[in-house]
Amino acid sequence: MKLERITESNLRYAVEIQEELFPGESAERNYKDSLEDASPLEYYLICEDDVCVGIIGIYSYPEDPESAWLGWFGIREGFRRKHLGSEALKRFEEMAAARGYRFARLYTDAEHNDTAIAFYKANGYVCEPYLNQQDPACQEYPTLIFSKSLTCDALVPWNSRSIHLTEQIAKQNNK
Repeated sequence: MKLERITESNLRYAVEIQEELFPGESAERNYKDSLEDASPLEYYLICEDDVCVGIIGIYSYPEDPESAWLGWFGIREGFRRKHLGSEALKRFEEMAAARGYRFARLYTDAEHNDTAIAFYKANGYVCEPYLNQQDPACQEYPTLIFSKSLTCDALVPWNSRSIHLTEQIAKQNNK
């Protein structure tokens, strides 16, 4: 498996893959932001035998320098159930640990998402609901936070600190 960084030259293709994986959602603004110098966002095409099988990203929040966040992660339909998702997730965790992060985290939809929820749990992630009353999107979009310790340290729960969900949704709607 190879991770190919999203650049200006493959941006359009990355957006097509993302739209295939997440119909009705848009990561284009995130991808474009990741191209800026000193951006905390990095996104990659996941390639297997020179075929793009999915997408994955890593980012962090300045207010939580101990956590690496998984962004826009998905494996294309024809490549699922071949352990490529688990392998890509492991690569994300290794990348995060190599950069000194103590925790791997992600968020996902709480409803109609049983396959993804089971996948993260099977890969050792602990689930908690996102219930941040200061983040208005929290009420409209039921969301789960998944976390995993990347060290021998005990996992520190997210405890509904802000994941800036409202800002992310605005970003998705403003390509």
